[in-house]
Amino acid sequence: MKKRDIKKEIRRTCGTVACEAIFAASLINGVNKEAMQKPIIDAAVLQESSLKKISVAFDKTPRDFSSRKEYNKARRQYFKKVFGAIRNEFGATLQEIVTEMNGAMPKK
Repeated sequence: MKKRDIKKEIRRTCGTVACEAIFAASLINGVNKEAMQKPIIDAAVLQESSLKKISVAFDKTPRDFSSRKEYNKARRQYFKKVFGAIRNEFGATLQEIVTEMNGAMPKK
């Protein structure tokens, strides 16, 4: 997956979560509106921090390797590791935001 596509997914996901929180606060009776503000802010912060983390570069050049094939392999492994860590952190934080949203919903 390209960086551009990952950035689009981050924006889309965080925007959707924020919109859901706004809609819930506006349309559902009994929602704790003050508590629902924190997930909206947290989604914005998550988006901002994740987009900054995605903008990384491989710090080696093809000259540092004996062949272009080795360079490409090392570059792929580097980005796979970095993006995997970002994805795990993003998912965990997103889960926390959803838990906060659920906590603000009315108890039936």
